[in-house]
Parts: sequence; C-alpha cells; structure tokens
Amino acid sequence: MKPRFTKAMLAVLTIMPSLAFSAQLSLNDYLAQVQDKNQGVLAQKLVAEATLEREEEGRLIFRPSIFASAQSIMDKKPVANPATQGDRTDTNLATVGLAQNFNFGLQGQLSYTLYHTKIFNAGTTFVPLADFNDGSAKIELSQSLWRNWNGKEYKAQADLIDAQARVSKHVANFAVYSTLASAESIYWSLSQTRKVIKVQQDNLTRAQQIRSWNQRRADTGLSERSDFLQADSNLKLREYELNSAIQQQNLLQRTFNSMRGIDSNVVSEELDAVVVENLKSLTPPPKAELREDTKAALEQQNLAKANAALAIERNKPKFEIFGSYAFNGRDPERTEAISNSFSNDHATRAIGLRFNAPLDFGTTKSAIDSYKKEQMAAEYNYQRKVFDQDREYNDLLTQFEDAKVRLDLTEKIASTQRVKTNNERNRLNNGRTTTFQVLSFELDSAQADILKIQTETDLLNIYAQLKIFSAGGAK
Repeated sequence: MKPRFTKAMLAVLTIMPSLAFSAQLSLNDYLAQVQDKNQGVLAQKLVAEATLEREEEGRLIFRPSIFASAQSIMDKKPVANPATQGDRTDTNLATVGLAQNFNFGLQGQLSYTLYHTKIFNAGTTFVPLADFNDGSAKIELSQSLWRNWNGKEYKAQADLIDAQARVSKHVANFAVYSTLASAESIYWSLSQTRKVIKVQQDNLTRAQQIRSWNQRRADTGLSERSDFLQADSNLKLREYELNSAIQQQNLLQRTFNSMRGIDSNVVSEELDAVVVENLKSLTPPPKAELREDTKAALEQQNLAKANAALAIERNKPKFEIFGSYAFNGRDPERTEAISNSFSNDHATRAIGLRFNAPLDFGTTKSAIDSYKKEQMAAEYNYQRKVFDQDREYNDLLTQFEDAKVRLDLTEKIASTQRVKTNNERNRLNNGRTTTFQVLSFELDSAQADILKIQTETDLLNIYAQLKIFSAGGAK
C-alpha cells in the first residue's frame, strides 16, 4: 500500500497547482511586472534616471553665480580723539554681485556695495559730513599662472563630479539588466520544470506498473525475487526524482514571485511553452561595444584620472595675478551716492601678485605619486574588465552553439526512443514481447525527453545571459 500512497500523494501535489492556472503569462508580461513591482529594480531605475539628469553637474563650476550679503555694525570702542572720530560709528551695508570661474583659470567678480555710515558726537569742524552714503561698483579679476593654469583644477573638479554620476548610472543599469536576465532564466526554468514534472509523473506510473508486474511474477514463481527488488528500487528512484522536481518547482515559484514583488509559493498563471523550432532559429542578440559594468569601469578610470589631476594641481604652488577696479561715490543722499558711484571721478585701482607654496615637499610628492598610482590601477582594472567582458561573451557564444548542437542530438535521441517504444508496443500487440519490456522502453523514452527539456532550458538560460551584453539588456 505504501507505494500506492506515495504515488497518490505526489500526483496530488503535482496536479493541484496545474488545476489552479488562471491565465496565460507571457515572458514579456512577466518582465514588465518585474520592472514595475520589483523594489530593487525600481530603485536602480530611479538611480539611473537621477544620475542621467546630473551627468553635467560639474559644468556648474563654470556657470555664473549670484552672491549677496548684508550687515549692520555698531562701533563704540574707545577712540584717541572723540572730537575728530566721535564716540560711536554705525554702519549698514549690503552687497550683491555675480561671480564666475572660466575654463582657462580666470576668476571674476562683479559686485555693487551700498554703505550707510553715521558718526555720533564728532565735531563738525573736523567731521563736516557725519551722516553719509557710499556706493561702490567693483570688478575683480584673478588669473592663475601656476596652480590651475589654463583651468586644469576647475576642469578636473568638473570631470570628477561628472564621472561619479556616470559610474552610478552604469552600475544601476547593469543591476537592472542582470535582474531582468535572471528573471527571464527563472521564467523558463519554471516553465520547463513543469514539463519535467509531467514526464516524471509518467515515469512514476510506469515504474509502479513495472514493480507490480515483477511482484506478480515473483509471487507466482515465474521470476527471481531480485527482479522485484530491482523494480522496487527503480520505483523509489522515480519517486525521489518526482519529489525533487516538485521541490525545485516550489523553490522556483517562490523565486519567480519574489522577482515581481509577491511573497507567495504559488504561481497560478500558465507560462509560455518552449517551441523547439523557435529555439533552433535563435541567434545571439547583437553585442554592444561595452557592457554596462564595463562602462562603469571606464568611468572609474576617468574618475581616478580626474582625481589625480585635481590632486596634482591642488599641491602645486599658487601664483596668480589679480586686479580690481571700483567706481566710488559718496553723498548724504542715497540716490546721489548711487549715481556718483558710476562715475570715474573717484575710482580705485589695484593690481598685484599672490604666491603660496607648501613647504612639506616630501608629503606633497608622496600624495601626488599615490594619486598617480590609483590612476594606473583604474586603467588596469578597466583593461581587465574589457578582457573579462569579451572572454565571458565568447564563452557564452560557445556554450550557446554547443547547446544548440546538444539540443539537436537530444531531439534525435528522444525521437529514436519514441520510435523504439512504438515498435515495442506493436510487438506486444502481436504477442512477440512482454509488457515489462514495453514499460522499460517507455521509461528510457521519458528519460530522453527529460534530457531534451534540460538542454532546452540550458539554451534559454544562456540566451538570457547574452542579453546582458546587448544594448538595453533584457528589456
């Protein structure tokens, strides 16, 4: 009774999910669900979109910016001569202006400052104008002559920011493509496992029939007990195989649902069936020049290069020429002070040089050398990534072609086994063979079908992995 009970239970476990299939779920629909409901995919897509929008954030270094400030000062510190300086000075001032860095190393500022000054208790003889307004329109320029010559430091900063964004974008895209490729592999694996279970069910039925046939012969003395024990062992093996296939299906169903954001072991939809003719006509998807993770390695190289350039410039001596020119105006009335500040009558001019250099030459040189080594390491890493990418793609191409050859062979094997089995059935009908022999041949035919299904699955999984190398991945 135990074999019959085991067989019945396994059959129920296998048949019940199939009875619950509610609708057809195509591969494209499933991948769309993964893209729409998988939180990891959604997060990575947002990262890719966000970094795409700030790919040129570094250009902001060369864009004009507005600045402004305002303050109020009350100064009551003791003075040497209150008659000429008063005993308190109040100053209110506000500044507004534009600043910009240029890609050839020039810094520029254009500003306007308005002051209001009031001096308390000063003698009118010495301070005839104790309450007045000042206006000053000023332009300041500073050009690098050593550090940041030709804007190298600015350009390195911009390249660094942009490369960081592109690294994040390519890493996120690769994560999305890899997830979709895995989802496609899981889809076909589940679809094929369902086919395997049906074959394993038939195997179990035949194994049960063979066991019963041998048991009857052993009970009547027509065969040795060893034949029955062999058939009983074969039945247990088929039970194990079917149970393993069911466990594999349950695991795949949980993973299948997890990929689309569902916490369940049950997949109620019917999946696409594999058509062998379509598999034979499959061609590898066109390969992009660089895979997304390889693009990320390229941007890592650019990032390291920019970081090294920035460090080298940052540790150079600072030598620059600067100059400023300001129009000034003063009047008790604010409007007059502003008007006068745009005349050239009271201009202020300045020109000069600035120099600043680090004295710890050893540490400076070591820091620069370390950044250069990091740049070289990033270059080697990129070269290796390109090598690995091409090698992996070529390996997959070889596996793809080998799988197609194996598929053709397994199809021929399965066809031959079916012919052999049908022939044996005809012989049974003519009384020229035994039921045991037919059941054995049917078992061989079923094993050939399983081998063919596994080969189909291998081919589909390889094809899904090849999509990672194409532009757009498995989308």
